[in-house]
Amino acid sequence: MTGWDIDPAGVAGVLSRVQEAERGLHDGIAMFGKGLEGAAVSVGTLDFSGAGGHGGGQAGLVAVALGEFMQGTEADVVFIPLRTSNSIDGAVEATNCYERGALEQAWNAQRRAELAPDVAAVLEAARKKGAGK
Repeated sequence: MTGWDIDPAGVAGVLSRVQEAERGLHDGIAMFGKGLEGAAVSVGTLDFSGAGGHGGGQAGLVAVALGEFMQGTEADVVFIPLRTSNSIDGAVEATNCYERGALEQAWNAQRRAELAPDVAAVLEAARKKGAGK
């Protein structure tokens, strides 16, 4: 810790660029999700009634595969912005502590930022919120 030589203005500049990129990341993830959902809807359904696909069919094989792909990549897709956000928050907190001379608190903030985010808890909370609970 005693070897730290942080330039708060430099940190602020870097974090500003990271936050800008983070906004693009969120936009890209949203487009990714909407694109997969749109593709799943557009690939059609299986119709076992012989009615020529007019309503009442089950999700087609491609739609099922896209759904499984979404479920299989969900944790990875959620992890990236969580890690980014935690890193930004940790850098801000550690820099603020450093400026106040609270080096132990700065070190603790840095260590917390290095921890992997709890993706499962975030997904569970999002599902509960989506279900109106």
